[in-house]
Parts: sequence; C-alpha cells; structure tokens
Amino acid sequence: MKKLFCLVVLFLIASAAPVRAEGAIQITANKFTNQFPTRLLFELVAKSNAIISKIALTTQVDGQTANARFDPPFNPDAQVTVSYEWFISRNYVPPGVTGQYWWTIQDDAGNLAVTPKQNFRVEDAAIDWKKLSNGKLTLAWYNGADNFGKALFDRSVQAMNYLQQDTGVTVDQPVQIWIYGNRTDFFRALGPGAREWTGGRAHPEYGIILINIETTALEWGKVATAHELAHIIIREKIRGPLGALSMPQWMDEGLAVYYETFPNKLDNQFSAPLKRALDSDKLLSLRSISGNFPFSAAEANLAYAEGFSVVDFIYRIYGRDKMTRVLQLLQIGGDYDDIFRAVFGFDTDGLENVWRVDIGAKPRALATRVGIIPAPIPTFGLSTDPTILQTPAPPAPTAAPIAPNPVTTTCGSGLGILSLGILGMLLLRRN
Repeated sequence: MKKLFCLVVLFLIASAAPVRAEGAIQITANKFTNQFPTRLLFELVAKSNAIISKIALTTQVDGQTANARFDPPFNPDAQVTVSYEWFISRNYVPPGVTGQYWWTIQDDAGNLAVTPKQNFRVEDAAIDWKKLSNGKLTLAWYNGADNFGKALFDRSVQAMNYLQQDTGVTVDQPVQIWIYGNRTDFFRALGPGAREWTGGRAHPEYGIILINIETTALEWGKVATAHELAHIIIREKIRGPLGALSMPQWMDEGLAVYYETFPNKLDNQFSAPLKRALDSDKLLSLRSISGNFPFSAAEANLAYAEGFSVVDFIYRIYGRDKMTRVLQLLQIGGDYDDIFRAVFGFDTDGLENVWRVDIGAKPRALATRVGIIPAPIPTFGLSTDPTILQTPAPPAPTAAPIAPNPVTTTCGSGLGILSLGILGMLLLRRN
C-alpha cells in the first residue's frame, strides 16, 4: 500500500511538471546591462521550430503602479536576437531606481513564452560609493572621509525621526540620498533640463534625492539633506490612491524649513526679513503663498520665513495631533479652507488672523482671498520651481556654496522633480 501511494505521488508530480512541446520557444540568452547615464540595455536571444513573429518587453519600476511595454524591432526568424535600448536622456530615471522586466515571445505556430521576471537596478557605476543605511534611509557619498558621510547621515536620520514623531508619518518607501562631490559628476548624473545653478534634484516618486555637496560645505549639506528629506516624507504622508494630492505651498515649505535644524529655529537669513515685514506691516497673506511662491527673491525669502512661522505656531498652540490631522485630511483631498475649518474651526484667513496676533502683527484690514482649488493629481513635489530664481540677482559660483545656509528654489513642479539651486543657495536656501 505504501509503495502504491509513493507511485501515485510520483505520477502526480510528473504530471504537474511543465513539459515543453515539440517546437516550443526556447530562451538561450536574457540579459540586462546598466550603462547609466547613457542607456539601459535589455537583450534577448530566442529560438523555435516556427518563425518567431512577436516579441515585447515589459518593465515594472518599483514604486510605480503602471507597467511599460516596448516592442523592439527585429527580423522574424526561427532564431532571433533582439535588444531594447532605454535611452536615459529620453526617459530619465535616476541612480538607485529598481524594477523588474520580462519578455513575451510568440511564434507563427501559436507557441507563447513569457520569461520569468528578473530584477534590474540603475547604478552610477562609474563612482566607487560609500554607503550608510538603516533600512529606511540610505546615504551614499564618495568624496570626503567616513565622518563626512556619517555627519550627513546622522542629520538625515534625526530629521526623519523627529518628523515621524511629530506627524505620525511612517516611512514605508526607503529613501536614498546620493551625495555628489563635484559639479562634473553631478551634472553627468542629472536628467534633461538641469540649469547651471542646480544644486540638487529629487525624485519623490522613487524616494531618491541627488545633491551636490562639496566636502567644504558640510554644514550647508546637513541642512539641505534634512530639508529635502522632509519633503520626501511629507509627500509620502499625503499620498492618496491617485498620487500625492496638493497642499498649501507655505505649509509644504514651512514643514521642510522647520525640520532643517534642531532645535527648530529660523536663522538670520529668514528671521531678519520676517522682522522687517512685521515692523512695516508688509507680511504676505497666507492665501497669496498657498500656491506658487513669489518670483522676487526677497519676497520668496519672506514666504519661506512665514511658512516656518505658521508651522511653528500650529505646533506650539494646537499641538502635534492637529498637524497630523491636517495631513490626514490633505491625503484624502479637499478644499484647504474646509480642511482648516474641520481641524481648527476657521479657514485660511482665520488661521492667518490668529497667527498674526501670536507674533504681534497688525490685523489684516481686508482678507486677500485667492481662489485655490486643489487638484486631484500632484501639484507640488519635492521639486523646486526654477522660475522663482529668475531675478536680476547675480549667479553664484558653481563651486561649493559660500553662504552659511543652503538655498533652494520653491517647490511647485507638477513633474515631481525637485531642484536645489546654486543661485538659490545664496538667495533662498529652500526647496
């Protein structure tokens, strides 16, 4: 009986095993080659007793919901060699991106083969990277000693921990920060559209940040990485099923500035213009900076300072729970005024009024109401808006920033790409 049972089991196993029919498609080579920053190369060699007439490559990038399908050209035959070149200049992906790919092959006899999913990773392999990681955050650098990278990593971890503690954020998607030590390497790694003043670029859809930090600019680098990391985490917090929904620009930037330093405070670059505006009764209305920040560098500095001040006010007066609730409702989506009414009991104008009382500003005579309709798709990113830097101010040198504080242009790009400006480093410091 036992022998019979064993024979039955063996029969079932043999029956379940895949059997290649005569003339079925065979895969003899399947290869991925990372050639960043030029291209990603996918290659396949297949053969069959019949003419292979259809071949498609499918890729799935981690963090993205949709697949991409490509139909590379080839000459139909019983044995074919086909390749697909993913040119990074046309379809940019930053270093650190990972994903899977597979091929679908069909011949004229009706045979169909689908290769198993294989992993691929985009790497800037021309550089010998040093890395520190804790599972949620990886920081990579190559210029500078170990203590240089550790200082940047420790500040980033500190910013992440404080932000999670204050807002209830949980970082589900690991964040990668790539520190480029010189301008040449940095611009080689950037995608299309980089300006000469660009000091960093973030891709929140992948949780990846690229920043140019010279070894002589460590203090600037610590503030810049903390600022951009805050943007990445906040975007993750309010991401809905359709992507990252909008939030007021002053809040987005205010939170990022708030978590740059510990304890949280404004340096003179921003506290000074805030005091001048307070003394002269020239504060910007919150409604006017709920969308894009001003083009003027001076007013943009003031917008960043006000954003920080209002965020600090909310934490001091209403507490962490209220800020967490605001972010939760922003994730769901809706009109900003409705969200503020639900949490604080008043709209944007009411929030501005109580904040002005707190800092000793005069009441605003007439509320400046600007219609702001949140879109159901990303309208801000961890991206800076280069238009804010188009002012008559002279450009800064492309070497390490001289100013004591990092500056980036404001966020606002619907493309979800964040750029830290070299010119901005001396003017605005914020993303």
